Amino acid sequence: MNEQKAFTIMMKDIEVMRVDFAALIYEVINEKYIPYPIKGKLQPLINPANMKSAFDMTQFVIAARKNEEAIVSWLANRVLLLSRANAKWIYNLFHFEQVGTDEQRVKIAMTCRAVSVLDPYWLKFDDDKEITWSKVDVKQNPLNEIVAQVALHGKSLTLQGSMITPELTTNGAYAKAWRRHADNQLWLYKLGANGNTESKIEVMCSNLLDKMNVEHVHYKAGQDEEKYVCMCPCMTTESKAILTGMEFISYCNVNGKDPDTEIFALDKESIYKMWIVDFLISNRDRHGQNWGFFYDTDTMEILGCHPLFDHNNAFDIDFMRNMDAPYQFGDITMKQAALKAMKEVDFHFTAPITREDFITDRQYNSFRKRAEVLGLEMEQVVENYKS
Repeated sequence: MNEQKAFTIMMKDIEVMRVDFAALIYEVINEKYIPYPIKGKLQPLINPANMKSAFDMTQFVIAARKNEEAIVSWLANRVLLLSRANAKWIYNLFHFEQVGTDEQRVKIAMTCRAVSVLDPYWLKFDDDKEITWSKVDVKQNPLNEIVAQVALHGKSLTLQGSMITPELTTNGAYAKAWRRHADNQLWLYKLGANGNTESKIEVMCSNLLDKMNVEHVHYKAGQDEEKYVCMCPCMTTESKAILTGMEFISYCNVNGKDPDTEIFALDKESIYKMWIVDFLISNRDRHGQNWGFFYDTDTMEILGCHPLFDHNNAFDIDFMRNMDAPYQFGDITMKQAALKAMKEVDFHFTAPITREDFITDRQYNSFRKRAEVLGLEMEQVVENYKS
């Protein structure tokens, strides 16, 4: 990391931490706003002026390296993986080496100042003069159309315009890109891997969730360059950021907290409803980056689960055949999880669900059988329910 410039981790316009890998400087300026994935990992450093022995120097270097590992891990995890569809085209566009190492991903984070739509953290370099949050926030500034075209359609183009783009910090496996609509809101466009199958399943699941008392992101069908896409609005705002489930569990483990206890203390209703939804739609793809929490960017208070999203791998054929497929939450099957959840929360349909809500008979029949297992009547609607 020695060739990297010194920088300050910023939360909007608040200085959080100064970092210089070469000089072994890891100076916390504002403890309150340390990013959750770093909290508890930073080691206090001995003032070099107070070092009196080789032992002191050794301890200083060990602590500094642990701090470097924490910062590198945080930055690297903000950057897209090479395994994402069209990632290699994006790397080519920026002339990045296609090696996929943490060191390479840190270089990429430096290129785009680590800006992300998930939160308002960014990097300010020591030689910056008048750079402020308003000048790098992707929600306030124009998006790079060239990068978006490459990210979504895998084109071979020449980079023009700003290198500060959310396309470098948007993870996931599928081709996707951010677009700004006429109302100035950001929308995420996503293509399927197998034609338009996954995108159509995403829209179908969103329409099904519209008929349940479950908070979720609404997906619409659309087109981009005559290709079918599913699209959804950006969930985050200036004051509301996302902490992924994977990051939260890591934060709990590092700071001596039991993840299960903390998760249910924060928002057991949303977690239980997620279990029920995943069972009903045979969702094989619930992982630590497509569920998580909102937190307040001013107070850093974790507010509760963000709405459900990312269901384009639902109605998996193998999972539809097996109600007792293992679930990622504990030593439990999907059916066991859903049955347990039904005893804990009020889950119901808010509008009739019929064959017309599904793409195939197989999906409809699977959903119907699973609803019966949970004692849910698809034609029955709870009166006077307000979403």
